[in-house]
Amino acid sequence: MTTTTSFTYRAAAGAMAACVGLALSAPVYAQGGGGAMRDMQLQEDTNTLFGDALDFIKNNSYIRLGVGHLAYKGDSSNLKVEDARGLAAQAFGPGTSTLENTGSSLGDKTFPAGTIGLYMPWTGRHLAAEVTISAPIKLDFQVTGRAASESLVPTVLDDGTGNAIATGVPPLGENIGTLKTFPPNISFVYRPWVDTAVRPFVGVGAMYLYTFDTDISNQFLNSQNEPQLYLSKPLACTAKAGVDVDITDQLFFSLSAEYIGCAEVKAELNNINVRAPNLSDQFGPIDIGTISSTNDFEAILYQASFGIQF
Repeated sequence: MTTTTSFTYRAAAGAMAACVGLALSAPVYAQGGGGAMRDMQLQEDTNTLFGDALDFIKNNSYIRLGVGHLAYKGDSSNLKVEDARGLAAQAFGPGTSTLENTGSSLGDKTFPAGTIGLYMPWTGRHLAAEVTISAPIKLDFQVTGRAASESLVPTVLDDGTGNAIATGVPPLGENIGTLKTFPPNISFVYRPWVDTAVRPFVGVGAMYLYTFDTDISNQFLNSQNEPQLYLSKPLACTAKAGVDVDITDQLFFSLSAEYIGCAEVKAELNNINVRAPNLSDQFGPIDIGTISSTNDFEAILYQASFGIQF
């Protein structure tokens, strides 16, 4: 009898024993010693079941440790300004305005990464569940297009005759701040060949785009106060392909690429008050309000790692 079959029978036996124990719980307490014996038997069966489960995990798992590289590929809507007041409202217009040829993005990142995998029962090691592991990843939050290279408010109080006042507001530059992400994910991976030295695999799964600890570090945006960066946290789909190559019976080398997408992330930079070099001494801080964008999140996670198979 194979280990998997034995585990199945014992699991079934444990479940049956649990049901019997629950059904007879009232008579057990009335019957004294006989009830105690049944309790002991139920405990023994439960311990056996858990022991078999731990043995299965021990003998059917693998781990990879190496390096990952996240390459961001997503698109963004134009930046949108809302609730601008005072001179900012004069520059951007009342209500909501769209800044053409602008957007937001994430910077690429290389970081230590790994994978924990478990072969699924009754699949002959063709099917496995995998979880990518890493420490929290710190990413750069960026703006693109005109927002990075040109002043978004070069002048104000333009009366149409060329008598506008230069604000002295500089281009923002590319990097706005940082965020940390710790994206929980799970994939189900299929290997068409399991007894060969080279084992390609494909998989699909889901990832929660969880972000935290945002920080605005842009000098101009922090000239009066530090705005707050909000990012929505949607669920994304994943698809991966890769290959494991045996080094020894237990050690192997692995390469993979994982697509992360099917998600829309809204980014909002709130409470933006800045100092315009040529205006703030006379008019005070410039209240821009909120700048937002909507990102079609797409990224590729590349991994190279060494693994051990148990």
